[in-house]
Amino acid sequence: MADIRAWHGKSLSTHTSLRDDATKAGYRFLSLSLHGSVDAPLYTAVMIKRAQIVAQRDWPLLTADQFAATFQDQAAKGYGPVIIAATGSWSDPRFAAVFQPQNPIALTRHRLRFGNVNDLNTIQGMNWKAKKDGLILRWAASYGDPADWGFAAIWVPHTDKTVWNADGLLDSVSDFQKRAQAQTQGWARPAFVTPNGANQYLSAFADDEFGGWVLRWDMSKDAYQNEFNTWTSNGYLPSVVQGAGVEPNTRYAAIFVKSEDRIARQWHATGPVANTAIDDVMKSAMQEGPCKHAALAIVHGKRLVYARGYTWAEPDWPVVQPTTLFRIQSCSKAVTSLAIHQLIETHKLDLGETVQSILQLQTPSGASPNTLFSTITVRHLLEHTSGLNPQAARNDISIRDAFKTAHPGVQFPLPVSAEMTDSYIASLSLVSVPGTAQAYNNCGYYLLGRVLAKRRKTNTPMDALHANLLNPLGITRIRRAPTRLEDQPADEARYRHRIIVPIKGDPNELDIAVTPSVMSDSRPWVPLGYGNEQYEKQEGSGGLSAAATDLARLVAILIDPDDNPALKRKTITDMFANAIACQQTWKGPNDYRAGYGLDRCVAQTGGKYYGQKGGSLETSKSTIQFSGDWGYVVVWGGKPVSGAATKQYPDFHAVMDIARNTSWSSQDLFPQFGMASL
Repeated sequence: MADIRAWHGKSLSTHTSLRDDATKAGYRFLSLSLHGSVDAPLYTAVMIKRAQIVAQRDWPLLTADQFAATFQDQAAKGYGPVIIAATGSWSDPRFAAVFQPQNPIALTRHRLRFGNVNDLNTIQGMNWKAKKDGLILRWAASYGDPADWGFAAIWVPHTDKTVWNADGLLDSVSDFQKRAQAQTQGWARPAFVTPNGANQYLSAFADDEFGGWVLRWDMSKDAYQNEFNTWTSNGYLPSVVQGAGVEPNTRYAAIFVKSEDRIARQWHATGPVANTAIDDVMKSAMQEGPCKHAALAIVHGKRLVYARGYTWAEPDWPVVQPTTLFRIQSCSKAVTSLAIHQLIETHKLDLGETVQSILQLQTPSGASPNTLFSTITVRHLLEHTSGLNPQAARNDISIRDAFKTAHPGVQFPLPVSAEMTDSYIASLSLVSVPGTAQAYNNCGYYLLGRVLAKRRKTNTPMDALHANLLNPLGITRIRRAPTRLEDQPADEARYRHRIIVPIKGDPNELDIAVTPSVMSDSRPWVPLGYGNEQYEKQEGSGGLSAAATDLARLVAILIDPDDNPALKRKTITDMFANAIACQQTWKGPNDYRAGYGLDRCVAQTGGKYYGQKGGSLETSKSTIQFSGDWGYVVVWGGKPVSGAATKQYPDFHAVMDIARNTSWSSQDLFPQFGMASL
């Protein structure tokens, strides 16, 4: 059990006396809080005695100018702040601080306001700068009043690439509860919390582990003492204890931890065949990201020659298998295109048919769509030239609101249905005249999924995919991607957005954020990726989950020069020919696409082809690619940072160069995963 001394709500004189006694006995500050009024400040502290005593210097009561001068003086002597606390108004604050030897000196600001992320005079702006500079929030203070809130904070380097989020700055008690629940459900831990004088909460959450923890907030003085007694007697350490307000209305927040030591991530690579060089590339990519879950499958000709699941995570995380399913995002479009071409092959569908003639859609009010909508063809959808609003199918709240407007007094509960989504799309004006411009279009492929289900007379596109495309190929591990966290099957990867150093430098890039769910009327806050949009109804455009092994089966039939149990080779080469023609038609400076389920397609000599498709959500990424006799699938449970050595889209050269130069056995791994050799 840790050797600590702690007190809360003490006057300046009592605090300094307790501090002096503890310091002489070898204790050092673990947590410090300054609260109450400027004239009668109160102190809450935790001091710990460790085997190795560090040098500390602390100042319990400084004005803003005095803190600035102290910081400059101590920095010149090699000391930087590790704890900062504050109380008072914006114009007349008081600060307490603890300094330790540091190199480099921590980034520290003490008169920040609440405001715009692009303004470095705000806490939002400095948090963003810290992330760009590879720093993590170490400690913070929230002071001032509703007319002018103030913030102080310390950010330190972190070489372990821990992703963190500090969006909660002025949360009410109820909002902080929602935030904490959502963050911790998504495998983040509370890293810091402090109330202000209005009992609003500043918090930080981090994507790492220190063992068991307990988070408490909105506690009275007595309630905190009870929690302290309970958890310290159970071996927990009060690593953060913060108070705010004036007695008898002081409120406390605290984080109790089982250990001060970070739990190390572990590397696992699973699968029937091992290649150290390939696995090392994947390991490097995942550690660079960081990304905790991934899988890879490599195809040579008709054979699956490599299939691996990868895990770079703490020991309590599931270990990925080659058969673990991952959201494949827009790689779902390639699956949809193949299923559509099955219909074309059997003369059940024609590229020139209009979508409206098949779906017979009405707007939410029951009216017919506009004339332009009625001219959209299946070809337009496949080629991204429909002119539809590209993201219309993903705007669930707008879809619900359109129906509420069209039917006053009628309740339309969340989540919205595919039928409601169809009607909403049909009610919108087009962005361009069909066939006159190309713009990558998720909405178009969503409607292709609906066309597929309609022509196959199934309830969902997924039903049609299983019965006609996947089952004949022996594929059993492609399904609708479940949205809600509580609906995730045991064989589904975990997803977290992981931005360490922002790739685009865009303040709107998200880290481990939380968001209101679109999956129920109460709209609870959920981890990003588990309810910010509904995946189940987006099978056609981006709503599938797949195991790398099973998605590789589709790559194999794209390479295979022969007919396969699902499609004739001529149907696939016709699809390629149309994709190549589409690409040439729209090739230009903009983000042109091959269409027909692919991003790029090129004819090679000897009747072979190059093609690729990428998929990306905020919380996951995937790629399928084939070139000549080789192809691969890579899926990620995050968005890895692709350096020069590990760039994997559109071509994973670091892996495929190794694969092409490896002497593989004649063994086909498909049968090991329940799929007969082609």
